Amino acid sequence: MKRLFLGLLMLLPAIAFISSQAPHDPLVSKCLQSIGPNAKYLKDFRIQLGESSAGETFRYKASMFLWKDTKYRFTLCTSDNSKGQLILTVKDKDNNNIASSVDFNSGTVYAYIDLICNRSEVYQIWFDFNQGHSGSGVVIVSMIQ
Repeated sequence: MKRLFLGLLMLLPAIAFISSQAPHDPLVSKCLQSIGPNAKYLKDFRIQLGESSAGETFRYKASMFLWKDTKYRFTLCTSDNSKGQLILTVKDKDNNNIASSVDFNSGTVYAYIDLICNRSEVYQIWFDFNQGHSGSGVVIVSMIQ
């Protein structure tokens, strides 16, 4: 009886760990399929923002350390029920724009951008939806080999 009780007691943490895992996200899975065969997944950002006044200031920011002489790919996937299209800008520690998924002159929004990092440091990644629209989406950061 003690063995049975100890066995169940040892299984309890494993069951708790398995049940606490995040639910499967179909948008992340769909976006992972478009990162390319030579890309290695590093991280994903899930973005959900409400409606806002249109402007050139991005509403959500995250930080990520990037290594020098490494090629990164930022793949953007917007949910089908979003009003706007997901966009991002990468800035260095001096707040200089390093890369952007949108050309503000022409209005073109790219599905992914590649960035060859020139300095190892923490970069700011700014996210929003074009013209301040509401929406949800995923950005997959991968390393190109």
